[in-house]
Amino acid sequence: MHRNLLSTFVIDAPTEVRDRTVTFWAAALGAEARATKLPAYTILEDAAEPNRVVVQDVGPGSAGVHFDIHTDDLKAEVRRLVDCGATVVDDSWANHPGRWVIMRDPAGMEFCVVFALNELRPQADRDDFERRAKVVG
Repeated sequence: MHRNLLSTFVIDAPTEVRDRTVTFWAAALGAEARATKLPAYTILEDAAEPNRVVVQDVGPGSAGVHFDIHTDDLKAEVRRLVDCGATVVDDSWANHPGRWVIMRDPAGMEFCVVFALNELRPQADRDDFERRAKVVG
């Protein structure tokens, strides 16, 4: 059995408007922008507790929004979601230190499945997963 948690809402911003996007959404949501160790990501603290809101620099990509499902068993959750009708878009990050898989739902919307208990993640995030995750498979 494994668990998952709809954890993070990600605002995808092209590089050319990333800083303005961070400033806008921080003000709009009454949040404080906090840089992370990974320069492509800015966390908007207290934007939508208990979930997290992140602005992601997508390079020359398109603006959009996606969400991250966190899990304690990446392979099992990807397999379960494929059985539910999702498709794998890119699993090349599954063995990356961050450990995630990019997927697409039946309507074509992309989302990420992320290994929640990764020791690179802050302990508070791992503890939150432990408190709130639900058994799904």
